[in-house]
Amino acid sequence: SALIENWSNFSIRKYVAIVSLEQRKHYKDDFNAEYEEYRNLHNQTDKIQMNFSHYKEQWKSLTAGSEAYQVKKDKTVKTVFHHSSVL
Repeated sequence: SALIENWSNFSIRKYVAIVSLEQRKHYKDDFNAEYEEYRNLHNQTDKIQMNFSHYKEQWKSLTAGSEAYQVKKDKTVKTVFHHSSVL
């Protein structure tokens, strides 16, 4: 995604007070150009957080060293690597 690719070039823009309709439109266009991608990334991170909250609850019922524990551990590690490559 463009936002992710440009993250290393990210800088905070310093806007001055809006004094014209043209300037307002420019700021609004800048905002709208990035907002949809922001919402998509936000939704992805919400889903990831919910998944890990679910995993955390499942971990509580497992015995360390058991086969079920190892399966859950492997699945969790795989999920972490998948999400880190997506984001």
